[in-house]
This record gives sequence, C-alpha cells and structure tokens, in this order.
Amino acid sequence: MKDTFLTEAGYAGESRKQGGLTPAAEDYLEMIYRLSVVNGEGRPVRICELSEKLHVSPSSASRMAQSMAVWGYLDFKRYGYITMTEKGMEWGEYLMRRHGTVVRFLHWLNSESELSEAERIEHYLSPETVAAMERILLRDEERETAGEGGTVIEGCSGAYN
Repeated sequence: MKDTFLTEAGYAGESRKQGGLTPAAEDYLEMIYRLSVVNGEGRPVRICELSEKLHVSPSSASRMAQSMAVWGYLDFKRYGYITMTEKGMEWGEYLMRRHGTVVRFLHWLNSESELSEAERIEHYLSPETVAAMERILLRDEERETAGEGGTVIEGCSGAYN
C-alpha cells in the first residue's frame, strides 16, 4: 500500500499521468458505449443524443468527443456521428461492467442510494478492487443458491445479509 496521501484532485492527476481518463471522460465514454452498443447494436451516436442523456450542452459534448477522438477512444468529425474505436469499445465495456458491479455491490450492502453513490465512487476504484467486489458478489450468489444465507467476509466478524 502506498503511504503518500493526496487530495481527490491529486489522485485524479496521478491517474491522468498514467494514461487514465478523467471521471467526466469516463462518464461520456460509458454513455456512448451504452447508447451505441447496449441500446443500439453498434450504431453511431449523435452529439445531441449524448448531450441530452448526460444533461450537458451540445458544445460540451462535442468538445469531449473531439478530445476522446484525439486520445484514440472515438472516431468523430465535427457535426458528425460518434463511433467507437476498438480501444473505446474495450474501455466502454469495462466501464459498463464496473458501473454494474458497483451498483450491485452497494445494493448488497443495503445502500439506499446505490445509483448516486456508484456514480460518485466508481471512478476511483482500481480494476483489482472491482474484481474483488465481483468475487464477493459471486460468492454471495453461490451461497444464496445453496441456501446458506448471507456472506461471511474473511477478516470481519459476522455475516453480511
């Protein structure tokens, strides 16, 4: 574990230095993936549709799409359609999976506001942490299927129902 403490902005800056996307860029890419692949079977996405779904101005959506095209996540020409590159598809798929995992995990913890909490925290989780959450959820599902009830997490006293 790293002993250096940073502010939230400091951690975000470290992520960008390592090639990571900003939380805002992740939100855009996740929504583009959702519109294109999940809801649209690979169809192109229009800026007006993206801006409407994210509740941002079309000019903001256009600027972000242009930046993500430069970074290699999208193909986008001004006033045109957005399509995802292979890199964008891979990241979009991961972002959707991460989002679903965090929402399910918070639901598992009996959070009353799992969606809004997931939107705030998902950007700061490492792929290793997301994988650990998935393992916990899978173990819990297996225990439920076997009729064993709640999950016991090693190192914690008691079961979480």
